[in-house]
Amino acid sequence: MNLYEFQGRDILTSFSISVPYGLIVDTTEQAVNAAKIIFKKTNTKSIVIKAQILAGGRGKSGGILIAKSLEDVYNKSNSLLGKYLITSQTSQKGELVKKLLITENIYNNNDILNIHNTTLKEYYIAISFNRDIEKNIILYSKKGGINIETNYKNQILQEVIDPGLGLLEFQYRTIEFHLGITNLKYFVYNLYKAYLLYNAILLEINPLIYNNHKIIALDSKITLDNNALFRINKFFITYKKEEKLEKNNNINFIKLEGNVGCMVNGAGLAMATMDMIKSCGGSPSNFLDIGGDANQKKVEQAFNLILKDTSVKVILINIFGGIVRCDDVVHGIINAYNKYIQKNNKYLKIVFRLQGTNAKIAKQILYNNQLPIFYTSTLKEASNKIQEILSS
Repeated sequence: MNLYEFQGRDILTSFSISVPYGLIVDTTEQAVNAAKIIFKKTNTKSIVIKAQILAGGRGKSGGILIAKSLEDVYNKSNSLLGKYLITSQTSQKGELVKKLLITENIYNNNDILNIHNTTLKEYYIAISFNRDIEKNIILYSKKGGINIETNYKNQILQEVIDPGLGLLEFQYRTIEFHLGITNLKYFVYNLYKAYLLYNAILLEINPLIYNNHKIIALDSKITLDNNALFRINKFFITYKKEEKLEKNNNINFIKLEGNVGCMVNGAGLAMATMDMIKSCGGSPSNFLDIGGDANQKKVEQAFNLILKDTSVKVILINIFGGIVRCDDVVHGIINAYNKYIQKNNKYLKIVFRLQGTNAKIAKQILYNNQLPIFYTSTLKEASNKIQEILSS
């Protein structure tokens, strides 16, 4: 589960990690009031307005703006709230901006800047789980900011953490030595403690600001382990509200970046289907398992999830009827097609591979309704059809 930046800030501050002073708002009026408070409480000369979406790349896409006056705060907040922000990590439709984080601009704050050095030094530090070695690692670099993965890839160092021993004294000293910071131990200790206690699989600070003996986490990205959400009531409640549809109907859905929507019953079959899509030149836009107890309602709701992604060019439905009745699934597909595609005049091609219980009955129902759905009985046929559609 990805957290919004303002949620990540709550975690960091609870572990005594400094962040820029700021407030979360829902309206332009609240944004102006927040800016008044920030101007009064800090020595900043400008305000940073940050769109709150679950995607990176905001800075390069107009999702982070600087305002120098209250009028400027109002206008720029109004340009973001209620709009869809498109970044390199969102779909073509973008993500709807419902909240803004209003903060001080520490690059323009005399309380932060050293009078002898007005350039703030940016660093990078992150803690993540390396599945190859089954251990947590700390990644860090003397270079931070935008495009660190491409611009400074060879300058990122790492410390591997033994799960039995934890972070050792020499590792703190090693990180401090390579970064050139002498008082970083307490910060790294708290960062790792937050990572463990919140069952995170990624805790990234970029950039980390250090100047005049001050350490500030300017921006953060935190991803929690979905399997451990029951331990964290505050964020689990938020997650349940946002993902209510998927959870209540036992639909296992993971958003990916691709152009072929997938609807499959069974996790193993779903993974095989995704591999098949890659082999025929496509890219899966999601992992979606409607489960072994699929019914008409679940099929309709799965359709709705897939259609939220505007980058989808074709949908592949791959159903093996064991406990599931194929004719029941077909009725759900017909209902979903009429409800979500035909009603909105969308032109979207669907490839349907079907085998198992009542498959012949399902095929006849599909034929009688004369919908523009390409029926196949084998994965090979489905693969060829997808390849044909994507190349046309």
